[in-house]
Amino acid sequence: MRRALLRLGRPVAAYRGHRDESGQAIVIFAGALIAILAVLALVIDTGNVWANQRMVQNGSDAAAEAGAVVLAERLAGVSTPALGWDATVDAQVTSLLNANGLTRVGAYYTDICGIPLTSTGQKSLNGDGSQNLATAAAVGHGIPTSTAVTPDCPNQIVGPPAGVLVIGRKDVGTYVARVIGINSFSPTTQATAVSGWITGFCPASAGASCTLLPVTIPVNITSCDGSGDAVNTGTPWAKFTVYKVPLCKNSPGNVGWLDWDGGGGGSSEVADSIDHPNNPPIDLPSWQQVAEAGNPNSSQIEDALRRRDGQVVLIPQFDLTCGMGPHGSPDSTKPAVETGPNFGCPPGDLGGNGTNQWYRFPSFASFLLCIPSNPACGGLHGSYTNGNNKPICDTGNGATGCVVGAFVDFITTGTVTAGSGGGTGGTKNVGVQLIR
Repeated sequence: MRRALLRLGRPVAAYRGHRDESGQAIVIFAGALIAILAVLALVIDTGNVWANQRMVQNGSDAAAEAGAVVLAERLAGVSTPALGWDATVDAQVTSLLNANGLTRVGAYYTDICGIPLTSTGQKSLNGDGSQNLATAAAVGHGIPTSTAVTPDCPNQIVGPPAGVLVIGRKDVGTYVARVIGINSFSPTTQATAVSGWITGFCPASAGASCTLLPVTIPVNITSCDGSGDAVNTGTPWAKFTVYKVPLCKNSPGNVGWLDWDGGGGGSSEVADSIDHPNNPPIDLPSWQQVAEAGNPNSSQIEDALRRRDGQVVLIPQFDLTCGMGPHGSPDSTKPAVETGPNFGCPPGDLGGNGTNQWYRFPSFASFLLCIPSNPACGGLHGSYTNGNNKPICDTGNGATGCVVGAFVDFITTGTVTAGSGGGTGGTKNVGVQLIR
């Protein structure tokens, strides 16, 4: 009996050994599963964060530019808005951040060099020259007071308030990483835009800071009639309203596509000018030749414009057309181009017919091209110029193509130069430039 009990005891130890080995396998499997999930999270969720990073940067850029446009108006001598200058800057920054689905981390005033300013107009920098936003004047708490007039960027000698620095954030939910306890990422970006006096034109040498598109839009809201011709409603475009700017058929008074060198390169050349600005200096006002109007029906142009989705770009606005008649080219010199009734267009050619026209540019528009991630855009891109887009673009005006976006402001703008003088309030000869 005793020997039997001893034999019965041996299997108990053996079973215990198997149980221990099984437990170790579970631990190893759990560790491997966590490692696999971590790799998946790295691939899937990190990719998602990087995709959102660009959108967040575009939103911060747009918000900074919107705030700087208000400072440009202040510099130009525009009447003080009802809310006051600081509150208006604050409202514009908030509006653009909200439109892009971003959270406002901070917004601060800078000089034209992009140096943050204290409330008394001193530079808000650390000893090593880095930004000290803890002491910087926040937008919404008053524009800094300053007596400075001559900024010196290389030597960090600040000028008067001229720019807005914006920090935006978007909380992005994770797909896989939440399994290991990471529920969201928060890509955060910073942008600074400044305003200052310009020389009156927007040269291609300004590069991305200028981003003048080879397209012109009327100063007033345009519709298309039953025949597809452009109809001027006489009502100016409103700011911060998303429009589907209609592309009617080829006729004067419609959206026009510009060929800067007159070489007849067609849609491919226009698309290249969108990707790589190559315009000559554009004095305002001036007459410019438009080779084609309406819907170019071009995938190249559509793709090029969509590569600028979510960006604030400059678009020349026109108010008059002049035919390519036998009386010569219109006169863009002053005072002719500013004097009615013909404004420099030869008698008999004003309001000419045909697709090859001269268009008079009195101003630029800062235009925020739509991007699907912008809630205000309803999932739309900035351009529908390829094929028949009537289901998207026809808002009762017969358009089969359109450019979609919002006018940020209407102001003569171009390359910004540091300094405190060089223009007059009457001509609003100031510009806005994204510097970082």
